Amino acid sequence: MATARRGPEVRHLPGLHGERLTLLVSGVAPLLLGLAGLIVLEGPADRPELDQPPVMILDYFSGQDTVILGSFLLMLAAMLFLWFAGCLRVALRSAEGGDGRLSTIAFGGGVAVAVFMLAMPAVNVCGALSADFLSVRQAQTLYLMADAFLYPAAMAAAVMLAATAGVALKTGVLARWLAWPSLALWLLVPPLGQSIDAPENPAVWTGLAVLPLVLVWAAVTAVLLAIEHRDH
Repeated sequence: MATARRGPEVRHLPGLHGERLTLLVSGVAPLLLGLAGLIVLEGPADRPELDQPPVMILDYFSGQDTVILGSFLLMLAAMLFLWFAGCLRVALRSAEGGDGRLSTIAFGGGVAVAVFMLAMPAVNVCGALSADFLSVRQAQTLYLMADAFLYPAAMAAAVMLAATAGVALKTGVLARWLAWPSLALWLLVPPLGQSIDAPENPAVWTGLAVLPLVLVWAAVTAVLLAIEHRDH
């Protein structure tokens, strides 16, 4: 009598399933990598303010190694944020049911955020690689172009947070203490923006002041969803 063949043994991480591990890493890592990238750019690279002389921007691009390192860390953060958007869509879609309209909208917003977050440091890398051939005005133009990508990233983040909050309030997939702030976060843009007196935040209503909080929100959301997944 033939015996049934057994498939390969599946081994799980003790106390931490692969799905939860992926969710945690993709949600928390963008915050850590983003902070690391900003520390490199603001510290060793000495990233200039927008109101400083254009020649300082050219000097900034001339520090190729540090500019590329900091930009690379930011791009890694964006890539993992895109992965988080995919993990978030699965959790929201499972809870929402039906046509999954809000889940799809949240995912689309997350993809857009990641794309613009990739574009910003990519322009900085372009400036660093071509620093020896740039004029002062060309360097200034590239520098301003990189920062311009932050504006659509902030607007796309609003879509992601609002749609996620909609699913959370409807289904309870996330705690309400996180769902309501997610929905209201964009209403806080004017007061948050007015509290930041910096040349790179010229228009407080654009949402630049609240954009870094999106990475904090992603980390908190990932932890909560991972805990919920463990309990089930």
